[in-house]
Amino acid sequence: MIRIALLGNSHLYSWKRAWDSLGRAFPGVELVFFAAQGRQLECCEPQGDRLVFKREDIARWIEVTSGGRRELVAADYDALCVVGLGCGVRAVTALYPRWRADSHQGDQGRFQLVSDACFQDTVVDRLNASPAMVLVGKLRQITDKVIWLAPTPAPSEIILTLDDLPEGIEIAAAASDAPSLRATYDEACRRLAAENLILLEQPRATLASPLLSKKEYGLRSWTTPDWVHLNDAYGKMVIREFLSRLQPSLDGQRAGDSSGRLLRIADPLLGAVRNTLLHMSIRRSPKS
Repeated sequence: MIRIALLGNSHLYSWKRAWDSLGRAFPGVELVFFAAQGRQLECCEPQGDRLVFKREDIARWIEVTSGGRRELVAADYDALCVVGLGCGVRAVTALYPRWRADSHQGDQGRFQLVSDACFQDTVVDRLNASPAMVLVGKLRQITDKVIWLAPTPAPSEIILTLDDLPEGIEIAAAASDAPSLRATYDEACRRLAAENLILLEQPRATLASPLLSKKEYGLRSWTTPDWVHLNDAYGKMVIREFLSRLQPSLDGQRAGDSSGRLLRIADPLLGAVRNTLLHMSIRRSPKS
């Protein structure tokens, strides 16, 4: 049995929904979800050979999502993977409206011109300061095992249909510099990678443009459009890629995915109880 600990925020939702149907194709793999909202995992601290959650409310929540665990003991897992937690392409899109590198061609708005090296280093610094990398640092203190990092996926292209766009995304996504910005982000991610930190990149097939995800991978919402989270189709692609890289012998296992139809039928319920599902559905399902 290969046991994998996944630590993250609501971006683990697509992984959990995907694993509910995909898991039966991998009977020798167990995924354990240590999930909490937003930046709440910042309350965890290394203690000896384990990670403990100092806030009682978060510890209780971890107990729900992980199937009864209130702390993470590194020795219990064959692999550790950090998902989301503020490490993503918005590290570069948020800079672009006010800062441009010498090589950038866009001249829209008011901005400060800086060198390419300065712009690149700033993106690296922003990623290093993310809760994801802070968590990686804490894991480093309890284990020397390889740690995987799955950054927050790019926002869904549906964001361009909204009246009130988050600052920076519209300008960056529409700019002629979008490919350059993507290259800067990719280079920053490569600099994060080390001998015992492996980057699990967003599959290129899920990108509509250098900075946005295809709308078919967006999480369906029947109320306010959700441009932040992606769906179980995306989760399946990422999990398959992750497992094939972690253990090449797992590559190509595609059976046991029949419950996906039932999950899609239930999608209207997601819109009606959006918050409840994001909070309650990330929990370990018993192996069948």
